[in-house]
Amino acid sequence: MKRKKLLVETRNKKGKEENKRLRNSGYVPGVLYSPRDKENLLLKVPEKELHHFLSDKKHSHGIIDLKIKKDDAKDLTRLAVIKDFQYDSLQKRINHFDFYGVTMKEKVTLQVPIVLEGEPKGIKEGGILDISLREIEVECLPVDAPEAITVDISQLGFNDVITLQDIELPKDIKLLTDIDRTIASVVAPTKEEELVSGEEEAEAEEAEEGEEKVEDKVKEAQAEGKDEKKEKKEKKE
Repeated sequence: MKRKKLLVETRNKKGKEENKRLRNSGYVPGVLYSPRDKENLLLKVPEKELHHFLSDKKHSHGIIDLKIKKDDAKDLTRLAVIKDFQYDSLQKRINHFDFYGVTMKEKVTLQVPIVLEGEPKGIKEGGILDISLREIEVECLPVDAPEAITVDISQLGFNDVITLQDIELPKDIKLLTDIDRTIASVVAPTKEEELVSGEEEAEAEEAEEGEEKVEDKVKEAQAEGKDEKKEKKEKKE
């Protein structure tokens, strides 16, 4: 797995007022902790950079090369995962983040996205794809951590279901999510979906009929205009 780099800075102060000041200046406060650290390392990262980083699920769920910039000491790099972050849905901003420090010899728990590949043959039979699971929880060493789990659904027929039992993970990866969980299925459209589809078809037909009527009226108007011009010409003669 290719690790993503994220540049963060250390901070000296903590508390509600200091965190508020950081947010107002465009930073998000956070911490780095692990069983090997005696104290939590106080951090801050530019809000725009953190949003950009989290926008890619492959990066936000995997192992991170955390580049830590320190004012009074040499910069250092730590391996970490994003353990948690607090999101303010009203202000649409991240208020705080937690990094958990890991080592290459220590197994970690990760959320790995599922990538569905191919178009189910059941869709051509009138079904629709219903996705039930978009990520799984696994345990592995950082070096074995996958960016994503790819699942081929091209052979999924009408009323077929694919579960975690049907996929094969690399031997060094332990699945923590319930193996009976459904990943995706091809199901019959609901009455509401059929109604929407029917309404869309009806609207399209009405639009076509409307266009034909407009074209007929234009032709009629053009014909009337020609007749009027002909009558005026005959009167003059």
